[in-house]
Amino acid sequence: MNFTWPNAKTEERKLLDAIVILLGNDPRLLAFLLDPESPRLRKRAGILKEDSWKFSHGDQLLIHAALDLWSGSGHLQLWEMIEAWEGANWENFIRAIQALGLDHKEPKK
Repeated sequence: MNFTWPNAKTEERKLLDAIVILLGNDPRLLAFLLDPESPRLRKRAGILKEDSWKFSHGDQLLIHAALDLWSGSGHLQLWEMIEAWEGANWENFIRAIQALGLDHKEPKK
């Protein structure tokens, strides 16, 4: 799926890249979530969560994870991920987090 976001900020592009990785570049899930022409969700996050019932349970969890990355509105629980995800989903999740380029600093002692 091609996203033409001409006015997207760097952070929005990073989020898009991370979500594409997380969803395994699945055109069904990307088209369901994201507006192809503007850096925003297709619908409000709550509506997307409600509408995700038509997908498999595993895909619903990926949608919730993507919503968490985008706006913190997916409310995905770690136990749900552990219970449902297979190796590829975990690999994509870890790669997506890495793609965000979050700088982790050592905690102060």
